[in-house]
This record gives sequence, structure tokens and C-alpha cells, in this order.
Amino acid sequence: MPRRQRTLEAVSAATASASTSTKRKNPTRDDEDDTESDSGSDVSMINVDFDFYNFNPDVDQIAIKRLLRQTLSHDDELIDVHPLADLILSEGVRLGAGSSIKTDGEESDPWGLVGVVDILENRNNPAFSPFLNYLLSTLPSISPLRLLLDPSASPAAASKPALIFSLRMLNLPLPLIPHLYRMLLSELQDQGFTDYLLWGRGYRLEGGEENLGLDMNDSSSKKNKKKSGNGNANNGLPLTAGTFAYHPEEEFIDNVATHVHTYPFKTAPKRDEDAFGVEQFGRLVLISGDKLKTAVEAMQAACQ
Repeated sequence: MPRRQRTLEAVSAATASASTSTKRKNPTRDDEDDTESDSGSDVSMINVDFDFYNFNPDVDQIAIKRLLRQTLSHDDELIDVHPLADLILSEGVRLGAGSSIKTDGEESDPWGLVGVVDILENRNNPAFSPFLNYLLSTLPSISPLRLLLDPSASPAAASKPALIFSLRMLNLPLPLIPHLYRMLLSELQDQGFTDYLLWGRGYRLEGGEENLGLDMNDSSSKKNKKKSGNGNANNGLPLTAGTFAYHPEEEFIDNVATHVHTYPFKTAPKRDEDAFGVEQFGRLVLISGDKLKTAVEAMQAACQ
């Protein structure tokens, strides 16, 4: 059954407002006529219902596997995502924590989700240990993440860590994301977790890339396109150099995180000056529960 319903009139992920929500609707003939008569505009609006649901193991597994492979990127063949997806779902049921976002009812595929796995409880679980060992293999010999990912190395440690999986379609409206985290923290408040590790991926730009379809500022780029009367306003303009998380909301978490670890994908092809597209890498962020709450509040404020 639905967890929450929030109304959001979505134009794009960059311009969506979290104040009102939506039902997906098929355009009527009048809608089509209006669209045709407004042929001079390159902006179209759709209404979509975004509902929050508990995890549904009977329905969500395929979508979670797809989103796991997306996040693993080049390394997707190193991890068997089938048992990992099952574990994420079963932990959601066991802990009573985690939510998905859907548009066509509980039986539809999720557009995104935030779930958590108890590391201490599942360290030796064959569905989870290969993934933990994969993450451990990316760490330097001295890292604050090492003892959290492998508590057996220091059984007297007082930490109780959990691994957060934030998986979603890249075009999911950003104002929805803080609610996923807010509900997760509320559901976990009695579980005693001291630290959270957020796994994800990022990309690196050298500053000379052009027209890669990565608008660093969606709203301003759309304005530029509209002023120019065509979709090529940004063609030829280099993108900003730097490293970025694929999920922009993770920047709020990075700002207050204890540690941010990035690592190259093990099976990524070697890049040269003629390489096409952006360089991708994995990310693992360590943050305390209190700081994560602060980051979620900052996310919500930025989306208002």
C-alpha cells in the first residue's frame, strides 16, 4: 500500500516543484489541440503521479537489478546482482525501512528507491559478502571505511554501520528524493545504526568536453535554448571541469560527510585523448546518522 502521496507538477527534473503532485493522464483531444496551436513553444507539460511504496519483493526485483547494474557501470559483471537485489528487498521487510517511487501503482516498476542493508548482520551472507569484498578491494590499505566494511577485523569496535543503496532513474524529479531519505531515517531511528555508507557512482570532466548531453544547469540551458529558438544554444561550449556525483542530491551529503572515497572501475577500458564520453568512477561516502539528517534537511530546503 502507498507510503505517502505528494503532489508534484513535473516539467523536468530541474524545474519540478515539490509543492503539488500529480496524476498521470492521457491528453484529451483539447489538450492535443492546445499543444498543436502552441507550435511556437518548445516547452511541454505533463502531469505524473509519484507515489511512495513499501518494497514489494514480488515486483521490484527486476528493476533493482537493472539499477544495480547501472550503478556498477563497467564492473557490472563482477557482481551477481540477483541475490543482492533479493537481500535489499528482504532487509527492507525485516527492518521495516526503505521506500520506492512509482507512477502506475504498486505493481509497476519503481523509478527509484532508497534501501539499507545491515552490514554486521549480513557480513557473511553469501548474497552480500561478494559485494562487500568488492568494495573493500577498492580501498587503500589505511582507510576509515575498512573497519566498517569488515567489522571482523576489529570485533570490539562499537560502530554499527549500514550500507545505503540509493538507486534511481537519472531523470527522477529531484524534489522527491529528500522524502525518501527522510522516511528512511524515521524508520531506522530505533535500529541503533551509528554510521551509514552511501554507495554510488560519479563522473569526471576535464573541462574541454562539448555537447555531451550533460547540462550542469538544466534550467539555465533551457532558457538559453528558448531564447535562441533552437536546441543548439550550448553546442560548442565546454562543460565545467571537476568530479561530480551522478545524483546531484549527494552533494549535500558530501558537504557534511566524514569521508568520501572514489575509485576507478576495475574493468573500465583505458582512456586516451580520443575516448568518447565521460570518465566514470565509483563512490563510497561515510556519514553519521546526525549528519545525514542535516544533509536531508539541506536537500529539502534547496528543493523548496
